[in-house]
Amino acid sequence: MPTILSHLKNRVREIPDKIFLSDGAQTWSFKDFYNDMARFSTFLLNSGIGNGDYVLIHLDRKIEHLIVYAALLNIGAISVHTYPEREDAYIEFALKHTHAKAVVSNKFAGDSNGAKILKFMPCENLEPTNNEDPNEIAYIMFTSGTTSSPKAVITTQKNVLFVTDTLIKLSGMKEQLEREIILLPLGSTGGLGHFHACLFLGNYARLYPGFYANLNASGIDTFLNTLISEKATGVLLTPGLIGAMLKNHQEKLKQAGKTLRYALANVMPMKRETITTLLQLLPHLNFCTYYGSTEASRSIINRCQENPGFEHMSGKPAEGVAVKIVHQNDKNEGELYIKGPNVMARYLHEEESLNDGWFATGDIGSVDNNGFIQVLGRVKEIINIDGLKVFPHEIETIVSGCDKIDDCGICTIETPSSAQELCLVVVADPRHKRNLICNTVIAMLKKHFKYDITDLYHYKIPTRLYFETRIPRTDLGKIKRNEMSNMITTHANFIVTKECT
Repeated sequence: MPTILSHLKNRVREIPDKIFLSDGAQTWSFKDFYNDMARFSTFLLNSGIGNGDYVLIHLDRKIEHLIVYAALLNIGAISVHTYPEREDAYIEFALKHTHAKAVVSNKFAGDSNGAKILKFMPCENLEPTNNEDPNEIAYIMFTSGTTSSPKAVITTQKNVLFVTDTLIKLSGMKEQLEREIILLPLGSTGGLGHFHACLFLGNYARLYPGFYANLNASGIDTFLNTLISEKATGVLLTPGLIGAMLKNHQEKLKQAGKTLRYALANVMPMKRETITTLLQLLPHLNFCTYYGSTEASRSIINRCQENPGFEHMSGKPAEGVAVKIVHQNDKNEGELYIKGPNVMARYLHEEESLNDGWFATGDIGSVDNNGFIQVLGRVKEIINIDGLKVFPHEIETIVSGCDKIDDCGICTIETPSSAQELCLVVVADPRHKRNLICNTVIAMLKKHFKYDITDLYHYKIPTRLYFETRIPRTDLGKIKRNEMSNMITTHANFIVTKECT
């Protein structure tokens, strides 16, 4: 069976001097990257790390992260991927949970729980270790932990090979011809997955530094300049970033689109209007969305350009992947279950993580008569208002269509009578009049839920509207609803929406 590293070795034999990676300050050919990896492998072995050992990667520079990852693969050790922004308390949790032997970090200052703290350093003076000691496990990555404690997901080499092939087919990536920007963190299946695709095909990848979730207007402008200067042919984005670029940076995005052939977005469903606007601006772009999780990456796919009228849907199961909906009531919706070569081996320390190979996603979805699946939201995120169910994303999708709102989120607060009150939190330019925004949003919601015909869906209209400077989100853009509820609980400054239009 081929391995991740066998693909690297093939490229070193075939195209050793082709530029593989760049971080804007330095470049690495396939041979350069392989040699740095092989020398760091020796450093790890000299540090007492060997086959089967767990090692956390906690590094700011993406290139260092990748060198360590490849070196751990080379010696049969198992990498545990984390984001560089993770605080010491999180790293302490990850070290303890995985019983890791070491953490490679230049900034961790917490309790290592007996694990070694290894600094990343150049290893030019070390003899390279070139004999791969393969391990069935490729890496471990933690779930986001938005609705429960983070779980350590065991991903195998077979998982990686299958998912990478899915990504290549979906995007239409061509061998040795693409120039991709890797924007997302390598501690996510998105960022790491596109590294695998570039490696397998012998393509160039520009590693974009920094934390994409913190991109403000200036940062987005700089990112678009990088797309243009690099003559990028492909990129993985997020729905939020796409929306921001379409709202304030259309001309520069159109300029970047002169070389872009494909772009993908994951994590969250997108509004149909956003996708159609993007495709109108860049009509030759192969824009694809995919749904998945750390446990089952790229399970449902949508080639948006090929599916007019269904661009906003999550899509259909990827080739070789089975998806079923386990209905919990008489409605055409239920929990999504996934089975296929993309599904994790199991959670660390949990032998019974799957049911006959099926992974219960914890997401609610529905399927239409054409076989298109739509993910509606997390099971644990469903809000119960006096026995009536509310999907936060359904409301957020409508509200985000207001051009006066930059971001929004739905949550609840508890009333003095212990009932749950539905609240809308928005981020908007302070120059806009708040009452006008409230009137516009409530009118949009009432129109969507046919409030003028029946008050059947009145419970989906938030009763309070709060204005904040930010919506608390995870590293991949998912809303932290509990944090948002806590944030507004003590705020007396809100608008009672029943007083709006």
